[in-house]
Amino acid sequence: MGERGAPLVNVCQCLNEAVMKIVSMAVWYFPFGIVFLIAGKILEMEDPSVIGQKLGLYAITVVSGLVIHGLILLPLLFVLITRKNPYAFIQGILQALLIALATSSSSATLPITLKCLLENNGIDRRVARFVLPVGATINMDGTALYEAVAAIFIAQVNEFELDLGQIITIRYMCLCSS
Repeated sequence: MGERGAPLVNVCQCLNEAVMKIVSMAVWYFPFGIVFLIAGKILEMEDPSVIGQKLGLYAITVVSGLVIHGLILLPLLFVLITRKNPYAFIQGILQALLIALATSSSSATLPITLKCLLENNGIDRRVARFVLPVGATINMDGTALYEAVAAIFIAQVNEFELDLGQIITIRYMCLCSS
């Protein structure tokens, strides 16, 4: 656009700066708002220890489900399909698993996971390069487990009774969304 487009570029830059200032102010105030929202909910509670117990059971349920899934079901499935030791495979990708745990992101660990699969586990490069991006974005079993347990927990905290059909619906919706 050259010189004729300079005014439009200036307007866009000014709008960008204004929006960035508004967003940065909002982000600065968010923690205060969240603290006061949580404080208000805590003050509304009749017996915080009951909610604390329910929250503890919720955390235990989620962690137990993830441990059973990650340390029993997935290795068992690996053995049934490949007839190989799953823990040797896990040892080969341990660096990627630790980074995924630290960053809470499977997508952020893609380069390290690719390196681990190629160098430590001897996976074909073409297969790894195809499967890893797909696996990082779909089939998030842990997320599905967490969402289902969270939905049931929220219903219980709000004293909403769920029948078997509603629980099954929650399960399938969480599976479909992961």
